[in-house]
Amino acid sequence: MKKRLLAPALASLIAAPAFAQSDVSIFGTVDMGYRWSGNNIDSTVSSRSRIDSGTSVPSRIGFRGSESLGNGLTASFILEAAINTAGGELLGGGGFSRQAFVSLGGRFGALALGRQYTPGYLLTSEIDPFASVTVGQYNNVYLTEYRWNNQIGYVSPNWGGFSVAAGYTLNGYGQESPGNRGLGAAGDVHALSVVPQYRNGPLLVGLHLQELRAKSTGKEADGSSVPVSYDGKKVRVFDFGGTYDLGPVKLAASYGVRRADVADFSADTGTIAGKDSRQWLVGATAPVGAAGKLLASYVRRSTEVVAGGADARAGQWALGYEHALSKRTSLYGTYASINNNRSARDHALSSSVGAGYNTGDGYQNSFATGIRHSF
Repeated sequence: MKKRLLAPALASLIAAPAFAQSDVSIFGTVDMGYRWSGNNIDSTVSSRSRIDSGTSVPSRIGFRGSESLGNGLTASFILEAAINTAGGELLGGGGFSRQAFVSLGGRFGALALGRQYTPGYLLTSEIDPFASVTVGQYNNVYLTEYRWNNQIGYVSPNWGGFSVAAGYTLNGYGQESPGNRGLGAAGDVHALSVVPQYRNGPLLVGLHLQELRAKSTGKEADGSSVPVSYDGKKVRVFDFGGTYDLGPVKLAASYGVRRADVADFSADTGTIAGKDSRQWLVGATAPVGAAGKLLASYVRRSTEVVAGGADARAGQWALGYEHALSKRTSLYGTYASINNNRSARDHALSSSVGAGYNTGDGYQNSFATGIRHSF
């Protein structure tokens, strides 16, 4: 009798530590503010004022969890959805469009499967003083890939400040189908991104190498000089940059090159009318008192036009200020201005001032101020 009672008691004691080491939590950000936009590329479009969701950081809600498996192994997941807090609806097609992946970590590093940020974006957005948010975000001008579906991601252990991140997918933007053949779509985009980087105290320096290869049975559109067949065509990306914190100011710089076989077919860049691009950014972050910081950057891009003619050029300068009311709540204000040359405007290669999930809509100047709360 005592043995029969003891067996389930021992089982519960063995199971209890595993249960105690499991953890699931809710996280997210609610961001609302006022945004003014002006100087539209289309001179017939007037300026616009509105209260927007995500005028600095995109509002979102997510779930994350982890479980210790023993022997140094940890399983974890993230499911993250984008929210328009101005109207209360989901963005990005609904569901967990921002991130959705499961991972396994241990002494070997961490391996993740699912929809994730690309390694290149994680590097360049960290270099940007505006961290790829607010109307001053570098990616208004600087071309980059953000997330890939079906991605195998890997982050190595830290070896004395040196680490490597990598991502690979066989269909980062959707599978090829009869419906997208011949329509200029690039189905089954194979993508590889590798980022070796080094961190040591105030220094961060990283290199980004990426290749996109499309599989599509499309053919050139009738009467069009722009090729829309991307069977086996590639876009190669090189970025190099870093930051250095001097104390009174943190300096940032990045330089990037994109080389396309026929055209930049990336679903993230929107520059299908362009071929090769050269781009760079410089920036600075300066603390102001105990709770504030001043942000500044200049970003420039030059893109070769597939149809020929002068290169399309765009440049953006941005100035902003953030003030932390607490560890989770901040006030902010940012102004950004973009200058597009005539070739950029004439060939659909112009840049506009967006923020988060708010598109630029052709506006070249914008100011935004608001409040951000994270949980």
